[in-house]
Amino acid sequence: MSQLRSLPPVARVFTILVIVGGAATAAAWLGAVDSWSRADLLAFAAVAAGTAAAERFPLEIHYRSERAVYSLSDALWTGTLLLARPSVLVLSVGVGVLAGQALLGRPPLKLAFNLGQFLIGMTAAVAVFEALGSPPPDEPWAWPAAALAMAVFQVLNTVFIGVIIALAEGRSFRGVALPWTGVLHWVGNVAVGIVGALVWVAEPLALPLLMVPLGLTFFAYREWVRTAQERDWMERMGHAADAIADSGDLSRRITETGGEDPVGHLATTLNRMLSRIEESVRRERKFIRETSHELRTPITISQGYLEVLEPGAAPAEVAETNAIVIDELRRMARIVEDMNHLAYLEDPAALRRGEVVIADLLADVAAKTSRLLDGRLEVEPPPPRASLPGDEERLVQALINLLKNAADHTPPGAPVRLRVEQEPRSWRIEVADRGGGLPPGEEERLFDPYVRGPGSGGTGLGLAIVGSIARSHGGRAGVENRAGEGATFWLRLPR
Repeated sequence: MSQLRSLPPVARVFTILVIVGGAATAAAWLGAVDSWSRADLLAFAAVAAGTAAAERFPLEIHYRSERAVYSLSDALWTGTLLLARPSVLVLSVGVGVLAGQALLGRPPLKLAFNLGQFLIGMTAAVAVFEALGSPPPDEPWAWPAAALAMAVFQVLNTVFIGVIIALAEGRSFRGVALPWTGVLHWVGNVAVGIVGALVWVAEPLALPLLMVPLGLTFFAYREWVRTAQERDWMERMGHAADAIADSGDLSRRITETGGEDPVGHLATTLNRMLSRIEESVRRERKFIRETSHELRTPITISQGYLEVLEPGAAPAEVAETNAIVIDELRRMARIVEDMNHLAYLEDPAALRRGEVVIADLLADVAAKTSRLLDGRLEVEPPPPRASLPGDEERLVQALINLLKNAADHTPPGAPVRLRVEQEPRSWRIEVADRGGGLPPGEEERLFDPYVRGPGSGGTGLGLAIVGSIARSHGGRAGVENRAGEGATFWLRLPR
């Protein structure tokens, strides 16, 4: 009762009507049991056992949020429709469904609903077959008559299931009913049932040969369902992609199937691509915003000095203005040059890759920064024959930027260490200084454009360029802050 009360009122009424209708149908057929022969009893037992087995061991094929079930029961019932009494068919179906679904552990309400809709549907199929004359299986007219009768059963079965799901979940009937995925299943089972009845009449021992068309029918049905599901997902993905394109909202994502099929992989790949595009657009907007802010200051300063410079000003005033404007223009040039570097390095294709010998790399960097650090650089020898794939020129640039940063933030005479550490899948190149460390919380922001450390007078793009070089090599850049002591900047590059 608790299961029934949990349903919406309309779904509750529909469920009760189906259960009561099934019970009334079963009661009407029970009166014919007294006239059954021994052959009828055997047929009843065989069909009930076959139905129970088919219900207990279904072959499930998932479709949308539901599951399509491939079962041999329709073939069994079609053959029984042609060979046995109507009461034998209906009651054996009822007992078989009850036993099979009880063994599956179906909840009582669901079991009662399924039993009711099967009994009603099979009674309707029998009525149609009888209205068409109940021809024997060896008459050609019996075949379309049986097919039409089982079509009525199939339609009622689809409608009952679709209606109760739609009512219980508040969804549209079209969204939950699976009529087209069941067509091939129905056609194959009806054909097998008719052939089975003919074989039974002609030569019962030949029935095992039907396993061949049964197997072929199953594989065809499975591919049919899979194709229909992929078509549905592709249509949904197309609508989602159109909505994203029309709205320009790159934060939206395509619903993923959660499966390992090609469509699932495609949805996952598209979402990863959208994430990359969203992140790229976010960085671009931030970069443009911060660049305009950085360039505004030297432009404002130059404009201000030039506006107040009067015609015929003293040579000393002209010289002062000239020096300030040139200095600000040089500053703008450095910003623009670093911007170009950063934009160029965002493209991995811009790298000139080769095998970089790490010992040669460190020696080159040490030679180029000897005056900058005035003998304070300590280079720890790397492992012999160590190398990595990359662009040596860009890696030298990244390490020089890190060493310039160390030179700017360490007191005179404080050593700076350059070393390489081997990791399972990468090389970690470190620049460690004793400059007192960073303010807490600044570690993650240092590699963003225009973020300057304390006391820095650069453009704020040096460490951003380091991070971009690392990313273009498939690696990362970071910093370990030793508050009050110093900082260790590092590049992690794939081996």
